[in-house]
Amino acid sequence: MVLSETDYSEKFLEALHFLQNSYRQFPKFMIEIIAENYGIPPPEVKKLINIFRRNGMLKILKNQGFYYQLNDIS
Repeated sequence: MVLSETDYSEKFLEALHFLQNSYRQFPKFMIEIIAENYGIPPPEVKKLINIFRRNGMLKILKNQGFYYQLNDIS
């Protein structure tokens, strides 16, 4: 069964919430690992990171060594 992008977006957001609740800030490799655990294929992860960044839901903390964090709006 192939999930649509919408289904991956929901699972990706769920994975990001898990990371946010567990670590507050997290590097990209942690996003990739948790996404794999949530059944999101690696090619989709890069797309989803870009989509979530463009939508303002995911931000890069450049002063923290390029860690990521969910914005409060998500």
